[in-house]
Amino acid sequence: MSVPEATPAMDGVDPVHFRKTVSCFATGIAVVTCSDDNGDSPHGMTVNSFTSISLSPPSILVSLKAGRMHRLISTGGWFGVSVLTHAQQQHSAYFAGSRGEESPAFVFRHRVPTLRDCLAWFECEVTSRIQVHDHTLFVAQVMNCDFVSGKPLLFYSSQYFSPGADS
Repeated sequence: MSVPEATPAMDGVDPVHFRKTVSCFATGIAVVTCSDDNGDSPHGMTVNSFTSISLSPPSILVSLKAGRMHRLISTGGWFGVSVLTHAQQQHSAYFAGSRGEESPAFVFRHRVPTLRDCLAWFECEVTSRIQVHDHTLFVAQVMNCDFVSGKPLLFYSSQYFSPGADS
């Protein structure tokens, strides 16, 4: 494996170049979910900034920009995370803003909605918020979770992938 030559330090990193460079790190795709202010209507948003941070107590974090989902989680204190299967690429697009004709099905478990037929799901209670530039890291304790066997939906170099699929 060859190592690229070091480049001189710059005053700042170009945002487009940074995005392309970060896209070299493959991530799973998840949908963060919560209920509206009345607790009735589910809302979701596609993320790939989902990270487990502790086993004891079981804790995760998600990173969100200011917006509706940020406000709902800030005021409600709970959110769900649904890890998508390789067959749920349309769910990722839907919750990223490319609304199709039909909304994906939600399941209300205990406190928050999660997506039906996902690879894994988590119900989380926010324990802290950390402001980092234009995003907030929501640190949360996992209060309930489960999974099924299957293949995840992955994102690499700004494209979807599935393990074992032909490129």
